[in-house]
Amino acid sequence: MPSLFKEPLFQFLVIALLLLLGERLINADDYAYDQYHIEVDNDVLLQFMQLRAKTFKPEEAQQALDALSAEDRQRLVDDYAREEALFRDAMELNLDKNDQIIRRRLIQKMDYLAQGFYDEAEAITEDDLRDYYTERREQYKKPASATFTHVFVSSERHGVEQAQAIAAELQQTLNAETVPFENAPRYGERFLYNRNYVNRDDDEIGSHFGDQFEQQLFTFSTSDKWQGPVQSTYGWHLVLLVKNTPAYIPPLEEIAANVFADAQRQQQQQVKREAINKLMAKYKISDRSGE
Repeated sequence: MPSLFKEPLFQFLVIALLLLLGERLINADDYAYDQYHIEVDNDVLLQFMQLRAKTFKPEEAQQALDALSAEDRQRLVDDYAREEALFRDAMELNLDKNDQIIRRRLIQKMDYLAQGFYDEAEAITEDDLRDYYTERREQYKKPASATFTHVFVSSERHGVEQAQAIAAELQQTLNAETVPFENAPRYGERFLYNRNYVNRDDDEIGSHFGDQFEQQLFTFSTSDKWQGPVQSTYGWHLVLLVKNTPAYIPPLEEIAANVFADAQRQQQQQVKREAINKLMAKYKISDRSGE
């Protein structure tokens, strides 16, 4: 054992330990206060409440804080203290270093904080709204839609020409008997998709029957007569069309709420983009990736 005390490495470790203990004793008050003292006041709680609610409205937060019962307020203090203690210990352990998850969360937080500039955006006026709508009218175009039922004859089962002939003969029967919309399922063959189509868009109709059927259907006028035969990807159809609405662009008054939401969203994106660009202006970027 005496030889151990003479080892330089052992002597170094002892000296280092004594220095560390001495530093801790000398700065005991600082450690007790700075690292292990969590001070909670109204400002801290207000900020904590706003971060929790993901909204920066101090007046509303103050009203909510004032309205808390003693029990709820203590619960809020406990929640803050718990999170602060976990945060401090995590930082002491350097858990934030080289951690991609934390890096991503910090980036997301900064991105979210950039939204705080939304309140600085000017209010959207009626003229702004009308200009926005005029520039983007095509975006609000409503697709053509139709309400109809159909009777189907399969080309796969009968062959194309025979199926067309069967459909033409069946059309005469349907019109002679004045078969109504609701009785269509009594005639024809089983179809892969639906028998009745109510207010269905042209895209959906085209996806079920094929483009040729969809295009011809929208050339028909509404009628109490069975029309066709109309060829689809699967065979021939007799159609009873009760509603045919062409594609149209609704007036601003009809969709003002949607247009306002879109205009506001675009404005907020612009405000956020400008805030981030202002932040980026502080940095000098050296791209050496091609070297």
